[in-house]
Amino acid sequence: MKPDKALAFLKKDLQVAMSYRLAFLLQLLGIGFTLALFFFLSRLVDATMNPYLGRYGGDYFSFVLIGVAVSNYLSTGLNAFSGRIRDEQVLGTLEAVLATPTRFSTYLLASSLWSFLWASFQVLVYIVLGVFFFHLELNNPNYGAAILFLALTVIAFSSLGLVAAAFILVLKRGNPVNWFFTSLSRLLGGVYFPVAILPEWLQHVAKIIPLTYSLEGMRMALLSGQGIGSLRGELLALVLFTFFAFFIGVGAARFAIRRARRDGTLGQY
Repeated sequence: MKPDKALAFLKKDLQVAMSYRLAFLLQLLGIGFTLALFFFLSRLVDATMNPYLGRYGGDYFSFVLIGVAVSNYLSTGLNAFSGRIRDEQVLGTLEAVLATPTRFSTYLLASSLWSFLWASFQVLVYIVLGVFFFHLELNNPNYGAAILFLALTVIAFSSLGLVAAAFILVLKRGNPVNWFFTSLSRLLGGVYFPVAILPEWLQHVAKIIPLTYSLEGMRMALLSGQGIGSLRGELLALVLFTFFAFFIGVGAARFAIRRARRDGTLGQY
């Protein structure tokens, strides 16, 4: 992907986002309200959930803040590609864009840059507000391990996002990938409560969800200071899922674009 094209897409998306200043402000206020909600909720549940929170430092607010912040990448990865394709179809510009020398892969990556940068900015706001206003407790954090888990998380869910984009290109409406992974991951992946609190059979289901390993690795790195050596199991599981998701996502996107071009349905929605 050429830097000039990436910067052109990024500049355009930034201008669009800044033109809706109220929406921009409301999203930032939403982060503050979310933090306040879980901060006061943590005062209620800490005592009852402490046996499950012990390995994470015993603080529910720190536990859930990391879950909510990282899950932003889940939503972004799954929706960035399919959402952009859908918008371009509705605007009637998708065929025009793909008729240019710009490759489809370049278009997808460049057009999603703003979404991932915005998600990263939101995560940063969560952390900064959590530290300075809500007493977020990070116990000797291992930032290197946390960044590695975060990078794999972004790649994994972006790969699933390619599958979601393929559904939009072929079926136009109805995207089971986003619904399935978002709902299942938020319920069973440990975003709001430890996986250990679930019934044993649901804990086995949680083991097939990549977000489970991502959040476990992130929390143990940031809240317990553990390094890669102590998190080999979680890291291996996330690497394997990322590897398979990447090739499935790329294959699905290539198939979808070839079929849409063959059928002449790129601009239909």
